[in-house]
Amino acid sequence: MRITVCNAFINSGPRAFAIAGMLATLLTACGGRPPSRNPAAFALTLSGDEENVIPPATPGLQFTPDEHMPFIQQPDGAFKLWASGGGMYGTYLFQTPDLDTLGSPTRVFLPAGAGTTAFDADYAGPGSIFRASNGTDLLMIYHAENHLYDGVDYPGVPFYAGIGLARSQDGGLTWWREGEIISGHDPQQTTQTSAGAGAGTPSAIESNGYIYVIFHETDLQSGISGFGIARAPISSDGAPGAWEKYDQGSFSTPGLGGAFTPLGIILDPTAPGDQRQPHLSYNSYMNEFVLVAVGNGGIYELVSQDLISWSQGQVVLPAPAPAAANAGGPRNWYPTLVTPSGPSDETTGQSGYLYYAKFAGNGSSDHSLYRQSFTIARVQ
Repeated sequence: MRITVCNAFINSGPRAFAIAGMLATLLTACGGRPPSRNPAAFALTLSGDEENVIPPATPGLQFTPDEHMPFIQQPDGAFKLWASGGGMYGTYLFQTPDLDTLGSPTRVFLPAGAGTTAFDADYAGPGSIFRASNGTDLLMIYHAENHLYDGVDYPGVPFYAGIGLARSQDGGLTWWREGEIISGHDPQQTTQTSAGAGAGTPSAIESNGYIYVIFHETDLQSGISGFGIARAPISSDGAPGAWEKYDQGSFSTPGLGGAFTPLGIILDPTAPGDQRQPHLSYNSYMNEFVLVAVGNGGIYELVSQDLISWSQGQVVLPAPAPAAANAGGPRNWYPTLVTPSGPSDETTGQSGYLYYAKFAGNGSSDHSLYRQSFTIARVQ
């Protein structure tokens, strides 16, 4: 899906997003709305019973989903939905008529191989999937991990994350690697504390001639972490070397190894550093970009007109317990906002479902897929 905000904005130059103060004027001049500064202008609420989509302890899918889930509606009205997780932390394809009864998946993309130095040696899961510029191939922007430190391949943490690109010519059944496209500013070290580092959990959208990716980056040596954003021209198909991170007010540093300025997003003021697992879409009802993400208080929703300045986060699904203080306990993670009538997860509307992974706790990392209905209403 390509979204055109307005010609005046496109023609203002490749550094247009750096001029945040001009955005309201530009959008008003071409018939749009200025950025929403009132987080109560719209309210996204959940209703109905919580529905279990993948039953807990389903063999081979005890860890699915492990990122947000991209989908593409097919010409016959059915869907292809990709999810990460499973027993080998790869990518699985569900072919489903309704995004409800998913059926048995096909494993379509696996990590490069544990114990190697490949950036995706231990994990390779989407991310976002969309059509290439030729209109036929599919591109997958995926979360990758390497767990090799000082000759030891760790099963969980520590890990170093990167963001990769893969291409499919058969509708997403088979993929080949095109390489790493975004990495942390601080490189992987030979040893690391028991935590994650690097750049990962990407969510992409196409707008104004670019592919934009919001991701989470943690640079342990520099002491910087948070949500970042990078972009590449659509015409490049997001190839390695085409990406620039947003840093110090402009898209100006390389995707591989460049510095980044965290977006000014605070989900929970009591735990401002707890922000993870973004899913980005364009909401046709609000006429704004919408982000759902996990923070200390649960799953949050926030909106933006320019992908740089975001409204105050609002809790959509409260956490069973504060996430930062109870990471091993019950929690709801990996959100995807879905409007089934839309062409893909890049587009949402006034209603649909919030899909998420539910962790039962009890010290186990097993989790499975649930959903609740959402509705967006204008607040007077």
